[in-house]
Amino acid sequence: MAEGPSAPGSPDSYSALEKLIREPVRAFLYRLYRPIVLLLASLGISPNFISFLQIPVGLMIVWAIIPYPKLAFLLMLLAIALDGIDGALSRHLGRSSAFGALWDNVCDHIREVLVIAGLAWVGALNGFWAALYGLAYPGVNITLALCNHYRTPLPLAIKTYLTAYPFIFLYLWLGINWLNIGIPVSVLAMVAAIFQGLYLLSKAMDRTVS
Repeated sequence: MAEGPSAPGSPDSYSALEKLIREPVRAFLYRLYRPIVLLLASLGISPNFISFLQIPVGLMIVWAIIPYPKLAFLLMLLAIALDGIDGALSRHLGRSSAFGALWDNVCDHIREVLVIAGLAWVGALNGFWAALYGLAYPGVNITLALCNHYRTPLPLAIKTYLTAYPFIFLYLWLGINWLNIGIPVSVLAMVAAIFQGLYLLSKAMDRTVS
């Protein structure tokens, strides 16, 4: 008699390597953001609201790319900080939830795609690669989440903060445009992770239904 499916895992979008360092990184970020977290908690501000702020910040980045690129760079840093503060605040308040993680991912994805679309809109990035990035970015995170759900995490997924962000920062702060090198590399890394994940899922999902 075939065994029933095992209980699903946590559907987060972390690779196995990231899971190994996740808690130390979270502890470091909590210490870093603690004064801000305590202030936000005292004001009764919701972690989901902090996540939402990434979207207007993303729109401000798009607006600032041409006239104020260094301001756009600083706003990028703010968006990255918000992406860490919301999680630190939710854990401080004891309000971590599956929906909160989903909402954080939605806001993060909208901000990310806005910035890439903005770079293409101002002519700094080839539109073809911008469109592929907009497809691959949610695709790789959905794949990672499904792999974790079926308890077959990807060993490694090279994230965009390692492949795309350095080139975005270089363009915004120094005006050096290597985006049409960095963004294709980032897209190819995400596509590779998607195919690796689909291969793992083909095995794990077959086991689940057998």
